[in-house]
Amino acid sequence: MLREGWNFHGDIAIVLEGIASRHYGDIMRPVNKIYDADSIEQGSFVEVMLLLLRERVGLYNEFDDVNEFKRDCAPYFDANGNTIPKETAQELFDRFKALYK
Repeated sequence: MLREGWNFHGDIAIVLEGIASRHYGDIMRPVNKIYDADSIEQGSFVEVMLLLLRERVGLYNEFDDVNEFKRDCAPYFDANGNTIPKETAQELFDRFKALYK
């Protein structure tokens, strides 16, 4: 269930930017990078999640849950975050966070 007032930018893009920034060791906001919150919202949501997972578990892996996640993300490559159904976007992001840990 989504929180009241849920929005893609605040609930997903900014949080994912923070995860990626920590992953890459950025101290400042990553303006003009693929994992900047604005870029995530405009179309790099899936790409950033998959890039981080690939770096975490490798490009080719034996993890069925990661491979299933990749397949489920495929329809949303390059999609503006606001065009992805809210529940779908949040569910994908929640799955990413669980896999990324």
